[in-house]
Amino acid sequence: MRAALADAAAAADTGDVPVGAVRLDGLTLVVTLEPCTMCAGAVTMARLSRLVYGAADPRAGAVGSLWDVVRDQRLVPVPEVIGGVLADQCLNVIRTFFQERRLHPARC
Repeated sequence: MRAALADAAAAADTGDVPVGAVRLDGLTLVVTLEPCTMCAGAVTMARLSRLVYGAADPRAGAVGSLWDVVRDQRLVPVPEVIGGVLADQCLNVIRTFFQERRLHPARC
Protein backbone atom coordinates (compact mmCIF):
# COMPACT_ATOMS: atom_id res chain seq x y z
CA MET A 1 0.00 0.00 0.00
CA ARG A 2 2.89 2.36 0.64
CA ALA A 3 3.96 1.98 -3.01
CA ALA A 4 0.40 2.85 -4.08
CA LEU A 5 0.48 5.90 -1.78
CA ALA A 6 3.76 7.03 -3.36
CA ASP A 7 2.15 6.63 -6.78
CA ALA A 8 -0.79 8.76 -5.60
CA ALA A 9 1.57 11.47 -4.35
CA ALA A 10 3.40 11.52 -7.69
CA ALA A 11 0.07 11.95 -9.48
CA ALA A 12 -0.87 14.89 -7.25
CA ASP A 13 2.48 16.55 -7.99
CA THR A 14 1.56 16.65 -11.68
CA GLY A 15 -2.00 17.86 -11.04
CA ASP A 16 -3.69 14.49 -11.50
CA VAL A 17 -6.19 13.04 -9.03
CA PRO A 18 -4.09 11.27 -6.39
CA VAL A 19 -5.16 7.65 -6.76
CA GLY A 20 -2.27 5.22 -6.93
CA ALA A 21 -2.39 1.61 -8.05
CA VAL A 22 0.34 -1.05 -8.18
CA ARG A 23 0.26 -4.51 -9.71
CA LEU A 24 2.34 -6.95 -7.68
CA ASP A 25 3.53 -10.54 -8.25
CA GLY A 26 0.76 -13.11 -7.88
CA LEU A 27 -1.79 -10.95 -9.69
CA THR A 28 -2.69 -8.68 -6.80
CA LEU A 29 -3.88 -5.14 -7.47
CA VAL A 30 -3.15 -2.67 -4.67
CA VAL A 31 -4.99 0.64 -5.01
CA THR A 32 -5.46 3.61 -2.67
CA LEU A 33 -9.19 4.08 -3.43
CA GLU A 34 -12.00 1.53 -3.71
CA PRO A 35 -12.46 0.83 -7.43
CA CYS A 36 -15.39 2.29 -9.35
CA THR A 37 -17.66 0.11 -11.46
CA MET A 38 -15.42 0.30 -14.53
CA CYS A 39 -12.27 -0.53 -12.57
CA ALA A 40 -13.98 -3.31 -10.60
CA GLY A 41 -15.08 -4.81 -13.91
CA ALA A 42 -11.50 -4.60 -15.14
CA VAL A 43 -10.33 -6.44 -12.00
CA THR A 44 -12.82 -9.21 -12.77
CA MET A 45 -12.05 -9.36 -16.49
CA ALA A 46 -8.29 -9.42 -15.81
CA ARG A 47 -8.93 -12.42 -13.55
CA LEU A 48 -6.89 -10.95 -10.72
CA SER A 49 -6.71 -13.19 -7.69
CA ARG A 50 -6.62 -10.43 -5.07
CA LEU A 51 -7.66 -6.80 -4.70
CA VAL A 52 -6.31 -4.69 -1.86
CA TYR A 53 -7.65 -1.16 -1.44
CA GLY A 54 -7.28 1.63 1.07
CA ALA A 55 -10.12 4.13 1.36
CA ALA A 56 -13.73 3.25 0.65
CA ASP A 57 -15.53 5.39 -1.92
CA PRO A 58 -19.13 5.91 -0.76
CA ARG A 59 -20.00 7.88 -3.91
CA ALA A 60 -18.75 5.51 -6.59
CA GLY A 61 -17.23 2.43 -4.96
CA ALA A 62 -18.10 -0.88 -6.60
CA VAL A 63 -16.40 -3.24 -4.14
CA GLY A 64 -19.00 -2.93 -1.40
CA SER A 65 -19.91 0.74 -1.02
CA LEU A 66 -22.56 1.18 -3.76
CA TRP A 67 -22.22 -2.11 -5.59
CA ASP A 68 -20.12 -5.21 -5.16
CA VAL A 69 -19.08 -6.04 -8.69
CA VAL A 70 -16.02 -8.13 -7.85
CA ARG A 71 -17.87 -10.47 -5.48
CA ASP A 72 -20.79 -11.13 -7.82
CA GLN A 73 -20.84 -14.93 -8.06
CA ARG A 74 -22.06 -14.76 -11.65
CA LEU A 75 -18.75 -13.20 -12.66
CA VAL A 76 -15.94 -15.66 -12.14
CA PRO A 77 -13.33 -15.83 -10.79
CA VAL A 78 -14.16 -13.93 -7.61
CA PRO A 79 -10.99 -12.34 -6.23
CA GLU A 80 -10.08 -12.11 -2.58
CA VAL A 81 -10.79 -8.55 -1.39
CA ILE A 82 -8.95 -6.80 1.42
CA GLY A 83 -10.23 -3.30 2.09
CA GLY A 84 -9.33 -0.55 4.50
CA VAL A 85 -5.54 -0.91 4.33
CA LEU A 86 -4.07 2.41 5.55
CA ALA A 87 -7.52 3.85 4.82
CA ASP A 88 -7.02 7.08 6.76
CA GLN A 89 -3.78 7.87 4.95
CA CYS A 90 -5.31 7.05 1.56
CA LEU A 91 -8.36 9.20 2.26
CA ASN A 92 -6.21 12.07 3.50
CA VAL A 93 -4.29 12.19 0.21
CA ILE A 94 -7.50 12.57 -1.77
CA ARG A 95 -9.14 15.03 0.65
CA THR A 96 -6.05 17.24 0.71
CA PHE A 97 -5.88 17.24 -3.09
CA PHE A 98 -9.47 18.39 -3.53
CA GLN A 99 -9.30 20.92 -0.67
CA GLU A 100 -6.32 22.53 -2.40
CA ARG A 101 -8.26 22.60 -5.67
CA ARG A 102 -11.18 24.37 -3.98
CA LEU A 103 -8.90 26.91 -2.25
CA HIS A 104 -6.73 27.60 -5.30
CA PRO A 105 -8.76 26.85 -8.45
CA ALA A 106 -6.47 28.98 -10.65
CA ARG A 107 -3.59 26.55 -10.07
CA CYS A 108 -5.50 23.64 -11.61
